[in-house]
Amino acid sequence: MTDLTYSSSTDAKPPRRTLPVNIARALQVVLKLLPGVILLLFWQYSSGRLIREIYVSKPTAVAQRLYELFASGEIYPHLWITGQELVLGYVIGVAGGVVGGYTLGRSARLARIFEPYVMAFYGVPKIALAPLFIIWFGIGMGSKVALASIMVFFLVFYNVFAGVRSVDRELVNLTLVMGANQRQLTYHVFLPAAAPFVMLGMRLAIPYSVIGVIVGEFTSSAQGLGLFIHEASSTYDPAGVFAGIVILLAFVTVANFLAGRVERRLLRWRSLSGTGPVDI
Repeated sequence: MTDLTYSSSTDAKPPRRTLPVNIARALQVVLKLLPGVILLLFWQYSSGRLIREIYVSKPTAVAQRLYELFASGEIYPHLWITGQELVLGYVIGVAGGVVGGYTLGRSARLARIFEPYVMAFYGVPKIALAPLFIIWFGIGMGSKVALASIMVFFLVFYNVFAGVRSVDRELVNLTLVMGANQRQLTYHVFLPAAAPFVMLGMRLAIPYSVIGVIVGEFTSSAQGLGLFIHEASSTYDPAGVFAGIVILLAFVTVANFLAGRVERRLLRWRSLSGTGPVDI
């Protein structure tokens, strides 16, 4: 008995040491920032040495150009117009994608009729529609909103459609047997099952809404970040081009952060049920 106890005690592994929470979080932040810092340093070094500065401006020059744009107020009208186009196009596209995807996902008959048409329109390059939208809606905000919403629509539509179609049919039949009506079936079965797909489509659609707006502003516009970037490139102002790109990156980053917060709030049950990612 003593030999067995001794051997089991000696075979026991020492407890795994873990870093304090504050140090672990600080290390994660450093690891996230390190690739970006290395890229900026390499960019600063290579501009003017490996690549002519007229092609790739230095990060310091881009930062100075950003300061001049915001200090003078030159960029604010462009920001206001592009921001409105992004929000309107994104909201309209998400709403249409959710409604269309849910409707066709619930009805197999409608899906058989309309899915080939949706797939055909999805195969059309959306950028090729920009001149047509300008003819229909003019060079104002309408054409940019239409182009952004049509790019967002298909991403959200197919994610919602796949989410609704992935619901287990036995679960639906069991809920109906328990006396649930269509409204209860929608709110308690289909929407929770499709919620992860909806949030995925919404997050994937953020950069595509930006692409739609900027392409529309490149084609024809009176104001907007796309017009600002186009004018900067036509006047050989790489610092201005990169300044506009940095502002667009800030748009996407903030929107993605907000979408992530909404996703964590609406899908709390995923982490509680243990379906979230696991650190190794």
